[in-house]
Amino acid sequence: MGWTRWPRRSFQPRRLSDSASVSSGSGQVSAEAKGGPQGSLGRRPSVSRGLAGVPAACPCPCCLALKESEVAKVKDPTRLPRRRAAGTGQPEPAAFPRGGARPSPRPARLRLTRPRRSLRAFAMAFATRQFVRAASSDAATAAAKKLLIKHVTIIGGGLMGAGIAQVAAASGHTVVLVDQSDEILKKSTKGIEESLKRVIKKKFADKPEAGAEFIQKTLKNLTTSTDAASVVHSTDLVIEAIVENLEVKNKLFQTLDKFAPEHTIFASNTSSLQITKMANATTRQDRFGGLHFFNPVPMMKLVEVIKTPMTSQKTFESLVDFSKAVGKSPVSCKDTPGFIVNRLLVPYMMEAVRLFERGDASKEDIDVAMKLGAGYPMGPFELLDYVGLDTSKYIIDGWHSLEPNNPLFAPSPLLNKLVEEKKLGKKTGEGFYKYK
Repeated sequence: MGWTRWPRRSFQPRRLSDSASVSSGSGQVSAEAKGGPQGSLGRRPSVSRGLAGVPAACPCPCCLALKESEVAKVKDPTRLPRRRAAGTGQPEPAAFPRGGARPSPRPARLRLTRPRRSLRAFAMAFATRQFVRAASSDAATAAAKKLLIKHVTIIGGGLMGAGIAQVAAASGHTVVLVDQSDEILKKSTKGIEESLKRVIKKKFADKPEAGAEFIQKTLKNLTTSTDAASVVHSTDLVIEAIVENLEVKNKLFQTLDKFAPEHTIFASNTSSLQITKMANATTRQDRFGGLHFFNPVPMMKLVEVIKTPMTSQKTFESLVDFSKAVGKSPVSCKDTPGFIVNRLLVPYMMEAVRLFERGDASKEDIDVAMKLGAGYPMGPFELLDYVGLDTSKYIIDGWHSLEPNNPLFAPSPLLNKLVEEKKLGKKTGEGFYKYK
């Protein structure tokens, strides 16, 4: 006779005591086996647990009818399933949980009825949908906070201003380039056209018609004006690219602040001056930041986006998005002197000048050493002539006034002498080197 269990309650098998005797073939129970708390086999007996989970004598008919060989199998601990004891990592022998079937080695799973499974699926779907809606709503809110820049006004028709106007118009923005005279603006427009022709030679080498169309669309997006106050009334972004003079810049921004709409963002292309001081000259400190492009603008991919302590996150993100829209790679920086590139580059060039002043090496050898040894495309003296000695002097003098005890910002007597002699570099035909 096999194992069984009592109705509605799991019955743990227990080994038979030596005192329980079974008469072969008759199925009669001895008097000692009958003895129990109830004194009757018709009632469920009270069973006490023995050592190692093996029970003591069980007077039920099922157990008494077992053969001795079957009882021996139950006593053999190697045939019992192993189950981990609660709270420990060591397994111990345990009785079969039901009828002789071995327990599954996997943990038991909660069995849900069909209604409960449906309810759980509905709850999970509802939670997922709510999460997606919340994420989409947050993204939409963040996008709505940004200002989509379409109309751009560039103040300054020099190399930097014209370059910024070119990349903005080429990327589909409506651009107005502003300067003091029509003569300067004509020169700027001509420079933009020549630059666009160089661009299409590389970009549309096999498609001349597409290149011509590209130039036509770019120039269509570009207009010029000599009256800044009359063109900023509908602009989204004003970029200043005039002379590196804080007083002149502040006066310009104070004037434009009166005519520009409330949503308009102001940005300066300064490479050395503090953005915060310019922002304080206006009533829109939270809509003021820095956009430092690099020369030549159509070729250089970097833009430094400068965030002052007062610049709002909306303004900052709008400037970053605009930089990406014109095909540049923006990097962010706080309003520190020189930002990132010039803060590292100008002291490097000034140290080369001091090295030459002390007679440690010639300027030619210094340039060759940095090009061949450090892999720089230009040596420090070539770069100084390209940037302009007056620009470098103005930057280092401004930093020296802010931090007079910083040796990196110490002025150079040789640089000051060349600037006084109007030897400003490549643009004047002579600087550290002579140019034909």
